[in-house]
Amino acid sequence: MPSVISKVLSAPVMQYPHHCFRWPAFGRNTPARPLRCSLSELPVRNCANHTNALRGNSQRGRTPRALTWADTPMSRKLALTFSGAVSLGSYEAGVLYEVLYALKQHNQQPNIPEDRKIYIDVLTGASAGGLSASLAAHKLLYDADSLDDPYNNPLYHAWVTDIDIEALLNFAPGEPPDSSVFSSDLIDKLSYKYLLARYDRGTPPPVKTHAAIGPEQTLRLGLALSNLCGVDYSRGTLGAGTFTYTRFQDELTKTLGLADDSRDSWLPIQKAAISCGAFPFAFRVQDLERNIDCYNSSPFFNPACFGGQTTRSFTYTDGGVFQNEPLGLAKNLVDSIDRHRDSDQRAYLFIAPNPHSSTARDSFSAKTGNFSNVAVRLLSAIFNQARFQDWIEAEKVNGRIAAFNSRALALHRLAQEGTVTAQAMQPLGTPLLPLFFGRGKQHELAAARLRLRQQFAQEYSQLRATGGPGPAAADAWIDAILTFESAAGLSGKDEMYIYGINASSRELAGSPLMEFLGFFDQEFRDHDYDIGRTKAQAFLQNPGTRQQGPLSGISYTPQAIRPLKPGLTGISIKQVPLEKRRQFRDRLKNRAGILLAEAGLSFLVRKGVELAFVNKKIDEFLGL
Repeated sequence: MPSVISKVLSAPVMQYPHHCFRWPAFGRNTPARPLRCSLSELPVRNCANHTNALRGNSQRGRTPRALTWADTPMSRKLALTFSGAVSLGSYEAGVLYEVLYALKQHNQQPNIPEDRKIYIDVLTGASAGGLSASLAAHKLLYDADSLDDPYNNPLYHAWVTDIDIEALLNFAPGEPPDSSVFSSDLIDKLSYKYLLARYDRGTPPPVKTHAAIGPEQTLRLGLALSNLCGVDYSRGTLGAGTFTYTRFQDELTKTLGLADDSRDSWLPIQKAAISCGAFPFAFRVQDLERNIDCYNSSPFFNPACFGGQTTRSFTYTDGGVFQNEPLGLAKNLVDSIDRHRDSDQRAYLFIAPNPHSSTARDSFSAKTGNFSNVAVRLLSAIFNQARFQDWIEAEKVNGRIAAFNSRALALHRLAQEGTVTAQAMQPLGTPLLPLFFGRGKQHELAAARLRLRQQFAQEYSQLRATGGPGPAAADAWIDAILTFESAAGLSGKDEMYIYGINASSRELAGSPLMEFLGFFDQEFRDHDYDIGRTKAQAFLQNPGTRQQGPLSGISYTPQAIRPLKPGLTGISIKQVPLEKRRQFRDRLKNRAGILLAEAGLSFLVRKGVELAFVNKKIDEFLGL
């Protein structure tokens, strides 16, 4: 008789109806596409009074039954991630408004069972997306009614009506001109209005929690940060040496609930949101007080950078420099909630204005590698490598997870049929597991066995049932598949169901000028906000979204969207009024002069550089 191992390995990979959806990429007038990914372990900031990301288990085993999420008896959870967007925060605001409106309408249906509701429990953001995530968290928890009107809500006002180029260029008294092109005080003022003003008017208004928040009435918030001071991590070698590396990618995470409806809770978040959105040179860097507990969960953290204190101030710039699309941060926060269980009830919604396109340059070669070309390519390579996301490569792991599922169920079938007995399976697991868990780790082994019994609950019960192979066979099967999982290195990896809503650059009026163009005219921002709503409505009403996946069965009747104004698709900088471009040009030339002076150039040399190069490039940049 062939061995058990050969029987299992020869079994075909089984297709999982609720694991293998492939829809076209959503955005350019096409349906939604959920990306299936698995993230390896990611760095975590483990903060006192902040969210701790717990990792180490996996969530995979599922019977290949033709069930949809709408048929499974658990409420569904949604994590939202906002990428950096600059003025295209207006687009993200439009998408977010529509999603929140749809979830509220869906969850408030009469007699809707709890297991059909869809709750948001994680929000993460980078750069402009960090400001949106913070604002959304605040209003979802405490001020739900403010999100009802599509053109009179905090998201719309913050990104469409309250900000423009004139206000950004208008420095408040005392703002240093050598620190930024735009007024950072304006961002401080706007974030105060939407996050803190509630607490400076006497007793805060009564709390009204949004229907998209679950019964726990909590949210995990994560903001991507770029720490210009850096934090040291050291590791000793077998000799006497020590390797020390400085990490600049940082983040702030916090669990928020109804008890956090206070100025003391939200002031650090406001400061972090401003830091998260401090686009380099456009806005000045920000100081932020951090606690040592945010870092010392790592055994390699070097506390010397705190100088013996428990808190210190770090200086931050735009969080999008190192993680412009903080899906990994969202995954860590999700793990702290789900503990790697029930990933088939979990979805991620990635909101980004523009899909990524290739930055590869096949034309670059040693023949063209002069000083200037190498410098340009090197800077591009460093910048884009910092933004490379490990979830892009995760499909490789998904294939291994699918194979694991298939082998586990193939072995279950053989055991159920009686072809393989408990005695035959026992050598596959019990003697081998100590190799993976080692001495002193019996509690980890027990937890892993329990996890698999829960994940494969139906299959385990079938083996234990009266008339079945019996408890011994069921336990031997669990040990065998735990050996498969451990040998494949799949612990700590979850399948992720990721939706994306994006638009092409040409569709968005604010895309040109490095996505700053939207600030030049409210008409541009209104257009992009409505494009966001349009894309979100198409996504939410798409048959693929409604019929399968964690958002299946969503019941939602959209509100009307204003007609889009023609002529704003494919807009260029030359369509901006001449006076506004000249005003911006004068600011850029002024700041370039300050930069050259800080470099120590003499007045004559500085003016020569400005006339011969700087002024010309600025004029070209602005179409003047």
